[in-house]
Amino acid sequence: MKHLSLAAFLILAACGSSEDAGSNNSSSPETAGAAIEQTPANLMDDPNNSVVPIRPDDVTRVEQTVSAIPAEFTGRWGMVANDCDPQRADNKGLLTVAADKLSFYESRAVPGNIRLASPNKLTTDLAFSGEGQTWQQTATLTLMDDGKTLIREAIGGEKGDEQGAQRYSRCPAGAAK
Repeated sequence: MKHLSLAAFLILAACGSSEDAGSNNSSSPETAGAAIEQTPANLMDDPNNSVVPIRPDDVTRVEQTVSAIPAEFTGRWGMVANDCDPQRADNKGLLTVAADKLSFYESRAVPGNIRLASPNKLTTDLAFSGEGQTWQQTATLTLMDDGKTLIREAIGGEKGDEQGAQRYSRCPAGAAK
């Protein structure tokens, strides 16, 4: 019985008292100076996850429909450096984005239902044509690295082989065709 009481005492001592748990007076080097985020005692008091948002973009932003692709997304984008060279005929990774059209090596896409989630992210329904075919695809375009990188992610469409994300780098200004 003595051993059980001693074990219980040691466990309680290791956990600290309820007074210690509420204070930020920690002498531990790992937690010294660390900010401690306050969370509600009852998580139902915060149904929108405003204290600790799970996905801040989804919780705090509402998509806005726009009539054209914003200027920040427009320009020439290459998957590799050679795609930006206007003298090369083999620039198969070149993507040219205009306000009303996306041009690829052997296809074109007209955007519709353009939804701006943030200044750096949009989703659009694309009507493709190329190589004697037409098809539909929904895609998300995301700008990264202060507008130097564009991620095009196919999130739905008729051609299953075009699913997934493609990464492009902005072509230098002097590389325009």
